[in-house]
Amino acid sequence: MSERQQQLLDTIARAFRGVELGDGVSLHETALIDFHEGPEARQEARLLDEKHDWRKLVGDPALVQFRWALSFYDATGLRFHLPAYLSLAVTDFDCEDAGDVLESLMFQLTNLCEYNQERFSILDSPQRRCVKDVLVYLRDEFYLRDEYELKSLELDQAIGGYWNSEPTVERPA
Repeated sequence: MSERQQQLLDTIARAFRGVELGDGVSLHETALIDFHEGPEARQEARLLDEKHDWRKLVGDPALVQFRWALSFYDATGLRFHLPAYLSLAVTDFDCEDAGDVLESLMFQLTNLCEYNQERFSILDSPQRRCVKDVLVYLRDEFYLRDEYELKSLELDQAIGGYWNSEPTVERPA
């Protein structure tokens, strides 16, 4: 692991220290939302998930297995799971098994539609700077290659725009 990667992991850990899931959407719950299941099934799925320490999700195969999950988290669920996804991006971006989930992460972080901006509005300033730092790292390490040229433009716009601005309202951690 490079020094830059370790620094980013430390930044992620500091920015998201103490963040818990609370009543946010959990990892296994996202699958049931996708299948339009009701509250009882969703509640049962929550029993399978970590709710207090996002660091326990780093390395959890379910994080990669549920590659579509990022689309179904509410703001609170996204804030809890995001640092695990960011950690995965910093350490295993080129990992074949993680490819789909990391592509989904990059889409969510650069497709700043109203829905995503609403979900990201829960992030405080240190958390937003952390996301920006990870995006800059990914751009520098991976997206400057020719095959990623179009995505690199989207990434630059997200870094210089949304992720470079301060939140309009500070949210409690």
